[in-house]
Amino acid sequence: MPLDIIITVNSPGEVSGWLKPVVDALKDFPWPYRLTVFIPPCPFASGAENRVVAELPQVKQVIGAEEMIRFIITGKAPAKFNPAGKGIILFLGGDLTYAALLAKRLRYPAVAYTEGLTGWARSFARFAMAYSWMADKVMDPAVKKKTVVIGNLMLDAVKPEYSKEQMKKLMGNEEAPGLLLLPGSRPVHFQYMLAFYVKTIEKIKKHLPALATALNISPFVTEEQLITALSGWGAQEWGVSATYSPAEKGALDTFGPLKVLGEIRTATGLCLPCFHHQQYSLMSWADLALTIPGTNTVELAAQGVPMVVTIPLNHPEKIPLEGLAGLIGGLPLLGKVLKRKLVSKFQAKIKFTAWPNRLAKAEIVPELIGKISPDQVAEVALGMLQDEAGLAQISQRLEGVVGEPGAAKRLIRILEEVFRTAYP
Repeated sequence: MPLDIIITVNSPGEVSGWLKPVVDALKDFPWPYRLTVFIPPCPFASGAENRVVAELPQVKQVIGAEEMIRFIITGKAPAKFNPAGKGIILFLGGDLTYAALLAKRLRYPAVAYTEGLTGWARSFARFAMAYSWMADKVMDPAVKKKTVVIGNLMLDAVKPEYSKEQMKKLMGNEEAPGLLLLPGSRPVHFQYMLAFYVKTIEKIKKHLPALATALNISPFVTEEQLITALSGWGAQEWGVSATYSPAEKGALDTFGPLKVLGEIRTATGLCLPCFHHQQYSLMSWADLALTIPGTNTVELAAQGVPMVVTIPLNHPEKIPLEGLAGLIGGLPLLGKVLKRKLVSKFQAKIKFTAWPNRLAKAEIVPELIGKISPDQVAEVALGMLQDEAGLAQISQRLEGVVGEPGAAKRLIRILEEVFRTAYP
């Protein structure tokens, strides 16, 4: 009977940046295995994690939060989940508690890939981390002994199908710059940021009409959500008037083999092609990207793509928070007021939100945070697009700061070592 490899993973960034490269690397695992993914509760989830993970052909079963908690508490196994008796748990994001309790319930050894967290230390055989400064946070000698630096898993996810030159030809802008929009995947973020970025593009195009633009739609976002966002509260706030046409209805074959999802057209004449499952090729194509913080900032940096990182706090009460802060923000009547104050306090403590800036401990790419507008973002982006030498310098710095790929294979070797020790 194949052994169990059980992975816990929570939000879009971990699914796309951590889970997918690990699943690909498991092809070199030396024993037959059955891969099950548990998705614990998470305030940052998009709601589409189960669907996206289930689409990975290597995944045998996906178990959601409710069934996972019931199994941990009562021992009642989820439908069609029959533990093999031998296996290993791999934590890839979220709260370490769930992976630790799952390991205890199944009596399997566990490994955690974290950004410096080492809670439930006795429950984990090894801790793997992306960078040495994360491992340096570990003070307990016993935990430090079982902590290893393996590199950033997100770098292994970056696999563009086409080169920059090929993409320029396919996108039809060999002589003009390309600007990529990455509005995120969580419903609240996406609905606001889509309208925000569309308005920003309209502002930029007034000064740079030859600019080519593209919108990457996360696999966690549906076309229905896209359509809703074009008439939602973000669109109303920024005065965006736009419609969306699916590719099959508009017969959009302009981009050759690229899979076009559809096209957004605004009342001002802006035509914005939308793409699904093309993010790495689109990143390689872009001369500049507009993005929110998160996994995208690492993936862009890995390809040397300059970016403007935007964190509008125009509506801080809508931002999801973890733990007690999230519970306080959900209180009726006073919750929104208290949450605005909490977000302001968190903002004051954070120096950088974009990964390349955090790694360099310096502002390589601009971060616009606070009560901001499309006009402000457009001004910064336009200045960067008109400064080719400056973009080249940023690109060079980005490539040097995130590290080298290969973390996924190193993590699989750790799983092998732990498994051999547990089952000699």
